[in-house]
Amino acid sequence: MQSKIGGGGLPPAFSLFPSLNKTFTFHQILVLIITFLAYASFHASRKPPSIVKSVLGHSVNEQSNSPIDNRWAPFKGTEGTQRLGELDLAFLSSYALSMYFAGHLGDMIDLRLFLVFGMMGSGILTVVFGLGYWMNVHLLGFYMTIQIVCGLFQSIGWPCVVSVVANWCGKEKRGLIMGVWNSHTYVGKIVGSIVASSVLDSRWGWSFALPSGLVIVSGLVVRIISDLNLATSI
Repeated sequence: MQSKIGGGGLPPAFSLFPSLNKTFTFHQILVLIITFLAYASFHASRKPPSIVKSVLGHSVNEQSNSPIDNRWAPFKGTEGTQRLGELDLAFLSSYALSMYFAGHLGDMIDLRLFLVFGMMGSGILTVVFGLGYWMNVHLLGFYMTIQIVCGLFQSIGWPCVVSVVANWCGKEKRGLIMGVWNSHTYVGKIVGSIVASSVLDSRWGWSFALPSGLVIVSGLVVRIISDLNLATSI
């Protein structure tokens, strides 16, 4: 993938603020930090479904070993575990299939805008899932549709960040750079788990709302920096 960069010369921000005209290494580090933040936030917004399963699905009476039918329809009861699994299947199938098309689209349009589009869409869909709590939605189709569409938006993240990093980082020390940078996956999962579980005891809708805020705010940061042209291929 190649980022679509405007005409020659220094970016506007460099002309207005000469102190921003740092070395190439400075811009490489900036690119790595921004893409790290972006993809970590993607992973943080994926954690809520797995965190809230204990609240949505059916529980078992430890004394009689029988199911307690007091959880969130349509995930309560003996079929609750299966339906939660269907949610995972819907998301992962959509994510895997959409990855192919996301990669092709990234070759044809501005990576910066495409990445922000994916982050905003992921954040909004995660919020909508959480709204199911406050709107008292108990339709399986509602949650399945959200997971399918969310998988589509989530698939945009990886092709974009990998392409941007590849554009800026050559073969020298590529293993070291990718090893450190790729930890965004686990950082995002840890942050998402902590944030989602911290509010699970109150209302499970917040377990979706807060992580979604992380990816939306991160998307705004990427957008602002790309508008300022602080990094010419972000």
